Amino acid sequence: MNADFLLDSVLASLDTLRYSGKLLEESDLRDAVQQGLASPEYRHISLSLCEELKTLNQMQECVSRVSGPEDAESFQLELRGFLQELNCPHTTLADNLDQFDAKLLLIDFLLAELMASRLVALRKATTAEEARESHGVPGNLGCILKTLGMSKPPAHVKAEQMFSKLIEKTKSVLQTAPSGYISPGLVTKTIPEGQWSAVERINDMLTKEYGVRREVLLTRCDVTIQSFKWSDKAKNTVDQFAKLSQVNREKLKCIATVTMAQMLAAKEELLVVHRTGAEDTATSSIKKILMGKVPDRGGRPTETRPPPEMPAFRQRTEAPPMGKRDGGGHGRGGHGGRGKRVQGGWSGTRAQSDDRGGGGRGGWHKETSIERQYSQGAEKTYHS
Repeated sequence: MNADFLLDSVLASLDTLRYSGKLLEESDLRDAVQQGLASPEYRHISLSLCEELKTLNQMQECVSRVSGPEDAESFQLELRGFLQELNCPHTTLADNLDQFDAKLLLIDFLLAELMASRLVALRKATTAEEARESHGVPGNLGCILKTLGMSKPPAHVKAEQMFSKLIEKTKSVLQTAPSGYISPGLVTKTIPEGQWSAVERINDMLTKEYGVRREVLLTRCDVTIQSFKWSDKAKNTVDQFAKLSQVNREKLKCIATVTMAQMLAAKEELLVVHRTGAEDTATSSIKKILMGKVPDRGGRPTETRPPPEMPAFRQRTEAPPMGKRDGGGHGRGGHGGRGKRVQGGWSGTRAQSDDRGGGGRGGWHKETSIERQYSQGAEKTYHS
């Protein structure tokens, strides 16, 4: 892993944990890590982190204090067991403490574990405090009693009586709230007892459907993040990139958890869809530039003129006139004349053949080789 990235990560973690020692400057931290156990500051911060982790997590392994490099062997031995109990993914970290990157990585790992342990301890303490303040009533009911300022109900009270008191107290509190403080609910009618099972089935079906949609979107997100790693510039920072992206990616789950209680508590404000490009979103650190009004260029389907209609198809039922058909044969008139004499020769009536306009028909008739032979024989017979 890149040493500069580890140095920045360690300095940020020290600042988050309100560290007030001498290692808040990059140069001082680099020198202390370079010296290792020979540096008093490096020994102090390493052992202090191990001691606090042991206390918060109630660990069995511990790391004893050392006085210098001469205790490096015992320090490594105890540190190896300590890291194993913490389920450290760097299995050979304790064996490579003679390297600069390994010593820096040790501090970074211990700082990350300490921040996580403090958060877990704070959550446990908050949960215990809430349980005490909610009069020992667990779950959401205790939070409701705490919010409304009600005392713990007696043990023999029935559920109907308790919820009647809760509704009455809630109405009295809402009367003191400003107008429109809580928007009306989406569910305005009472659901019969026999329809609750149908509502639960519908909720399960929608949960599965939107779970598939979320999975598709998350897959696209993973592919997009993976494509960033193909760049030549990103090949040297793959570990840093994966560490930064994985923090937010782990928060995104495929399963949409919408409970029946959330459905009943839904308000009409959920029906208001805020525009993604609204002006109030331009105050973010990413989007700082607002575009002015763009001239209207049209292009809406409702404003374009429809294309001209094509005439309806109509099938032709009558044949074209014969005169027009005969006139079309003017290109082959020579053959038509010979055909006139053929008709005259066979019929024996020359005048009848002259009145037929054989030149026009010649254009439509294609003479074959057999007809040509008959025509030549008829000419010889006629001249003889």
